[in-house]
Amino acid sequence: MKNFLIAFLVFLIWSFFGLWLYSWLQPDDSVAGDTTEIKLEKGDQLSDVPKVDTPLDVTTNPIITANDTVSIAEAYKEEIDSAPSIGLKAVGESGDIIFRYPEGFTIVKNSPIVDVPSDLVDFKYKLNTYVLEHPDTELHITSQYSPSEIIDSPNLGVKRGREVKQILLGMGIPSERIVIKPFITQIPFETDDSYRHSFSFAFKPINEERISALKKSIPETRTVYPEFSYQGIMVNAELNALQKDVSEIIKENPNLLIEVVGHTDNVGNAIDNYRKGLEYAQQLRWFLVNKSGIDKNRITAASKGESEPIAGNGTTKGRNLNRRLEVKFYLDAND
Repeated sequence: MKNFLIAFLVFLIWSFFGLWLYSWLQPDDSVAGDTTEIKLEKGDQLSDVPKVDTPLDVTTNPIITANDTVSIAEAYKEEIDSAPSIGLKAVGESGDIIFRYPEGFTIVKNSPIVDVPSDLVDFKYKLNTYVLEHPDTELHITSQYSPSEIIDSPNLGVKRGREVKQILLGMGIPSERIVIKPFITQIPFETDDSYRHSFSFAFKPINEERISALKKSIPETRTVYPEFSYQGIMVNAELNALQKDVSEIIKENPNLLIEVVGHTDNVGNAIDNYRKGLEYAQQLRWFLVNKSGIDKNRITAASKGESEPIAGNGTTKGRNLNRRLEVKFYLDAND
């Protein structure tokens, strides 16, 4: 009996030892799939994250936590936001997307011309609406150009930006609230030398110091009274003095834009007077371009006709004062 008890005890000891050894040799099933720890720091790229074959379950996986999934989402958003812009996008002051189109304006290598597709024409209305609703902001136009394009001054980024700016000026957006930001980068032009992703828009807090400096540097409007005839304006001493004055202004301020505005008296009908004022303004523009060497793209002609008199039209003296030409200066802050 004694020998039996000893043998039974030895059996129990070895059985417990065998069960412990068996459990120790088994793999840990508490974590499914790849147990590579994933921790992202802000700024890490998604391509740097190790691949996990099984779906991530933050409720059962002790390695991937809820905080880790938030970090992944933040890293993904940062990577998308920092990627090159495709199509046409406008971003508000707080970072909100105003609009995003899959395609953008078309540019052609070595050309300042910008083509706005018909399905994008409402971009200007959306930008104008934002400007009206946010009077404390200014609009930045980012315009790309490539180092492989022709070297010019101003560069093609500025010239293309001006094309878009003219569209926005036509909507009534003030010039001083539009800033062109030329951006040089390698542009992957198509085989036909076109590219459709070179523009983007962003609203920033308005720079009051910049606007104040712009206004202070704008010369006063010049008013001249040339000799008028049925054939057009006649060059006199006053017109020659104006030409020398404008030449000096442009030399000192090469980033100025000029507008020549024609005014008439009320003799005749309003339509004819408008046309006459425009004709006189165009002749003075031609005179300044040819005599002062002003870039023709920086000077425009317009007419107010009889609509803005500065004296009564009931006397000869009053009518003579109303028949005038004004030369106005605007500062283009985007050169």
